[in-house]
Amino acid sequence: MKIMMATFALVFLRAIQQQNVIHGQYYLAAITPYAIAVAEVASVLWVVQTGWSAIPWVGTGGAIGVTSAMMLHRWVFQ
Repeated sequence: MKIMMATFALVFLRAIQQQNVIHGQYYLAAITPYAIAVAEVASVLWVVQTGWSAIPWVGTGGAIGVTSAMMLHRWVFQ
């Protein structure tokens, strides 16, 4: 479960960052990489610890993360 949450955070933040860059949100684009770094390190550490059985958790976290980011960014900025 923690792998799914870390992957959710990582993919969510990467998708938000992409939207920040595309839409010229300079301040958000400057601070988001620090949150991405935390999520990435957590995700890598837990995946290495878990191994191949992490795949369904990583996939699910990523799918939920990217769709959530798309919906949130559209709701906030459009």
